Amino acid sequence: MPDPVATTPFISESGPDPVRAGRGRVDLVPDVTTDPDADLTAFLRGRLRQCVFLFLAAYTAFFARDLVSRSGPGSEFETTALGVALGVQLALTALVWSRWPRTALRLHLVEAGTLLVAVGVLAATQFVHLSNWPAVAPLLTGALPSGDGPVILANTWVVPWFCLITGFPVVVPNPVRRTLVTCGLIALGPAVVTLAAMAASPELRAAPTYLLFVQYAIWGGFGVAIATYSARRADLLREQVRAAKRFGQYRLTRKLGGGGMGDVYLAEHLLLKRPAVVKTVRPDRAGDPAVLRRFEREVRILATLTHWNTVAVFDYGYTADGTFYYAMEYLPGLDLDRLVTGHGPLPPGRAVHLLRQVCAALREAHAVGLIHRDVKPGNVMVCRRGGVPDVAKLLDFGLVHAATPADSDPDPLGKITRDGTVMGTPAYMSPEQAAGRRLDARSDVYSLGATAFYLLTGRPVFERPGGMEVIAAHLLEAPRRPCDVNPAVPADVDAVVLRCLAKAPGDRYDTVAELAAALAGCGCAAEWSEADAAGWWDGPGTAGEAR
Repeated sequence: MPDPVATTPFISESGPDPVRAGRGRVDLVPDVTTDPDADLTAFLRGRLRQCVFLFLAAYTAFFARDLVSRSGPGSEFETTALGVALGVQLALTALVWSRWPRTALRLHLVEAGTLLVAVGVLAATQFVHLSNWPAVAPLLTGALPSGDGPVILANTWVVPWFCLITGFPVVVPNPVRRTLVTCGLIALGPAVVTLAAMAASPELRAAPTYLLFVQYAIWGGFGVAIATYSARRADLLREQVRAAKRFGQYRLTRKLGGGGMGDVYLAEHLLLKRPAVVKTVRPDRAGDPAVLRRFEREVRILATLTHWNTVAVFDYGYTADGTFYYAMEYLPGLDLDRLVTGHGPLPPGRAVHLLRQVCAALREAHAVGLIHRDVKPGNVMVCRRGGVPDVAKLLDFGLVHAATPADSDPDPLGKITRDGTVMGTPAYMSPEQAAGRRLDARSDVYSLGATAFYLLTGRPVFERPGGMEVIAAHLLEAPRRPCDVNPAVPADVDAVVLRCLAKAPGDRYDTVAELAAALAGCGCAAEWSEADAAGWWDGPGTAGEAR
């Protein structure tokens, strides 16, 4: 079976399949410019979701406590303040879980709101307690034998402020400078509240309050230092994560898909700011020499192919930790499988137009002795390139087989994908491929014929419940005529497809060049123009998303 990894990087992973969801259209991947702050924004949103729940739980617990045990001066005010804070925090919690905070600015507004609510609750409660002179007078006037009353009173209020200063930057990531400024302002809170209480209470002004400010300064300084250090360590860790996500000159932005051997990511060139697709070996397979040889082999093959209709490789190499990767062009569009699934069988003229482009890509590969072995709708992308609509791009050369391995090659391709091994996709493999026999270019002709059958009818050549039954049908059963499944298929196109699907290789077209010439000779070949293609891409069925 083929490794599906290379068929996934160009298809949108942003939501459920729109066709299966019944919307009657296919969403195309837009031509994007990656956002370097996207990862940090997503991280910040996740952390804020945890943070708002934490504060909501704290306010709920304290509010319930005050409702159960209302006692002492100022308790009603404290309960009211907690009730207001609980309501505001509930609104912030709902907001951060909504669709609104999708940018860093909006997330920071939620963060600021959460901080302001916490500071407001602490300030209001401390102010009421300090303003209540009968309760604090014994501590400030030295009623305790030890003389530590002012220190004990200061510590009573330093603890919640200190927890807020040191805890919030740990939960919510922020740059060091922003953390220093924010926590420094919060550290001034208890002193500012004490000054306000002194202004409101002449008795408090006359008391020895200097020790309160000394304690505030000591604990506030420690808190700001710890918070700043935590922010710096978090910055370093994030830098390490970003560095780990860099492959050569490419920075990974998000995962697009994966298979049994590798993972595929959308990436951005650090200097050119050009989107690309990076394919890597999975960590659990990186120690397998056969896997590494296959990846190296695939990229070497792609690097030798320069045809417009073949996916282009930009770069390849190893990271510092030995991970092999290669970068290829990003193709905003959809593969032929999803095109047919979303829009039904293609008009014969369009099918011929796309098939001729695939023939052109295969012609270059066959000219250097390479057999693709996995030609199928899922391995052909349709996209706009260079302002040209309906450009077909042949993908996934991971199963390429050398028809005549060169003796001078120290690791001939035939040794990695040797004869006798059945590899490919059952619905599109040739009889000789299904039987594990030696292949030549005519095997790809058969697979292209099966692909043509699907494009014209929306159905595979053989429909069976299992892969082995499909393989057996390719070996033993005559294919259906495309026109029997879809009467709109012209007779000349029908004949071309049936010749491709001949059981014996000698009964097929000898080369893809001959097949391309036969397709060009069909009456419908001139029915699909560039204007038709542009109209389709700009039409309501695609909503212009691939432009």
